[in-house]
Formats: sequence, C-alpha cells, structure tokens
Amino acid sequence: MATHPISIDSAGGEYMEAVLVIAWAAKSGDPVKAGDLIVTVETAKAATEIEADRDGWLADIYFSEGQEAPVGAVLGTIADEKPMAGQAAPATIAATTDPLPVTDAPPPARQSGTRAIASPLARRLAAAAGLDLSTVAGTGPRGRIKKRDIDAALATRSDRSGGIQAEPAASPASPATARQTTPAVLIHGFGADRSVWRQVVPLLEPGVATVSLDLPGHGAEAARPARSIEEIAFALSDRLEAMGVWDVHLVGHSLGGAAALALTRLGRLTVRSVTLLAPAGLGPEINAGFIAGLARATTVQALERWLAVMVSDPRILPAGYAQAALRQMEKNGNRNALASMAEALFPDGTQGFDLAPALAELGVPTRLVWGKLDRVAPAAHAARAPGFAAVHLLDGVGHVPQIEAPALTARLIAETVRSCG
Repeated sequence: MATHPISIDSAGGEYMEAVLVIAWAAKSGDPVKAGDLIVTVETAKAATEIEADRDGWLADIYFSEGQEAPVGAVLGTIADEKPMAGQAAPATIAATTDPLPVTDAPPPARQSGTRAIASPLARRLAAAAGLDLSTVAGTGPRGRIKKRDIDAALATRSDRSGGIQAEPAASPASPATARQTTPAVLIHGFGADRSVWRQVVPLLEPGVATVSLDLPGHGAEAARPARSIEEIAFALSDRLEAMGVWDVHLVGHSLGGAAALALTRLGRLTVRSVTLLAPAGLGPEINAGFIAGLARATTVQALERWLAVMVSDPRILPAGYAQAALRQMEKNGNRNALASMAEALFPDGTQGFDLAPALAELGVPTRLVWGKLDRVAPAAHAARAPGFAAVHLLDGVGHVPQIEAPALTARLIAETVRSCG
C-alpha cells in the first residue's frame, strides 16, 4: 500500500523549529479528497491549515492533538488504498517523525541580545505568567525552551517569592491555560464551514490566537444539526468548554454572528469582545432564495449561481470554489440537515430569531462590519446597532467580508481584540 506524507515545511520564521498540532479534521481510516482540510497546526504567529494534496484515505497520525512536531516532520500519511485495521506504518516514514530528543547535557548559554528560541506552547505560558523568556534556560535542542522549562522557572520564582507552591502549568486543553490565553473564536455562516476563515487567520496580528468552530450541521459537525439559535449556542458552548476554553473574543459571520450573540446571552463563557460580520438576527429580512438554494444545490452550475449572490463580484471567488464546496457537502452528507435547519431558522423566508436585545446588552468592545452590497442580509440592519458599537460599512463588498476583504477584516478583528486591553 503506497502512502504519502503530510507535513509542514516552514513555520513562519527562522526561529520556529516546531509547531503545535491543534486539530485533525479526520481520523485514521477516513476517506479524504484533494483540497480537504486535514490538520490545523499553530506556530507562534498563527494557525495554519494543511490540506490533502490528493484523494485517498488518512492512514496514519503520528502527532496527536496537543503535541508538538518538528518543522518538516511527517505529521501523518495519506494512503492510496483504504488501510486495514491495525496495519502498521512504514518504518521508513515513522523514523522521520521522532520528536525532538531530550538531552541531559547543560543547555548552551544564550548570547546577550539574541531572541529566545521557544516552542509555541512555552511562549504562551510564559506570556500568560509574565515570565521573561531571556531568563529561562532551555533544555531542548540548541537551548530551545519547552513547557517543562517554563514549569521549572515558575516553580523557582514561586519558591523565591516566599515558598508558595506554584500552580502546575496546564495542558493546552485545560481551563487554566484557556484563562491565560484568550482566543478569538471564529464562527462561520450558514452553509459554510470553518475553512472560510483561512484567508483571514494568517493576516491577524501575531498576538491574536484563534479557534475556528463548525456550526451544528456543518463541516465536522454535519451529523449534529440544530433547529434553534439557542440550541446552536448550547452546542458551541459545550464544545468550547470541552476544549477548556472559557474566556473568549467572539467573531461571527452571518448565522455565526447570531450564534455569537446567543453565546453572550447564554452566559456560560467570559466574553471579552465581539466582532460581527453581516450578522443574522438584527431584522426579519433575509434572502430566503439564497438560503434555500445554498442548502439544496446538487450541481456545480446551480451552486455557482447562488454563491455569486453572496459576493459583490463573482470573480473574487477562487477557481473551483463551487466544485469544492459541493464535494464537501456530498462528503459530509449534510444536505438534508442544512435544508432542515434553513426551514427551522428562517421560517416563511424570515429570520426566526431576534438578537438585537442581546446586542444592546453587551458591555464589551463591539464592532459590526457589513458590506454595502450585501444581497443576503441587508446592510440597513446595521442601523439597529447600539451607540457604543463601532459600525463599518464597506464599499464594494457583499455578504462575506472575510473573503472579499480579508486584510481589512483581519485588521478590524485585531483592533476589536486589542481595544479591551
């Protein structure tokens, strides 16, 4: 059985030696298509989504979620044939995925004025604790600072401050770490999936960490649809809590914007800021034909026509966008789920929920971004924004600013996050 490696060859800077595996979009044995999101990894600057370069089956996963992998290592493999249960990975590939070795030799001295070399997790933990990395001795290769070095430094600092025991550093998925690093949680709109943010995430400022979620009935959550905005909020809240994320900046597009407002109203998370892109829930009007067409399209030609409605200029959509979206829908098998959600959430061609009161009750930095040429949700709904919210009406932009103006969208998200201090 022939296998092909999944790897990342660079990580956004000469000082990056490793990445942190955030999430696998498939499990071993699942079929994959060329262009499918396979795994998301994180560097010190941003999340990076790695796509399949061929059709096949995900055969091996060498680095699980929460583990660090050296840049250039093979994260997993794609097989040409469906692997049999228990089939071992080729030794030649497995040998290239050994983690960075641990050595008992004393770490090399760092030259004055040089930048500390540290893993992404170590940098986050140090920043959260206010620890200067230049004071930490790294025990990794070439003096690289790892989580265990941060733990040791914090324990030493605690002892020197009066013998108080330092709280053990938490794992990436624990509530303690989530409270230390507040991510921007990105929630997509109806009919899309979390990959819709792929143009925005790399453009965010280095200090903005992100978590992208699939709505119920979409993407990886295709088998679990929801029939009300409250049910969507509970589902998203449950998943964030399961990930150990309790403290968030919320960013939502369209139905995802309504979900973000419903999450704030639910009150189970600490919300630091809210950025809404053409959010649903601020008026009864909605392009019902677009919603229904998106959910029921069965041909590339039909889907292309409906996707053209959501942008000001169809030429901005990547080549093959409709074909990839239709293929993903067929793979997920969620066409009926989307149609059912559309009927429940938008009965009789109207928005069946009102989130304007939730918007008015926000007590955190809030920003609304709307394209003036939006043909799905009228930009006039932005008039319902309360006086404390910043409102941006974008010229030459339709319903999806994250696709039509990704750089500006990233800038506005970062400004909202930064405004809360």
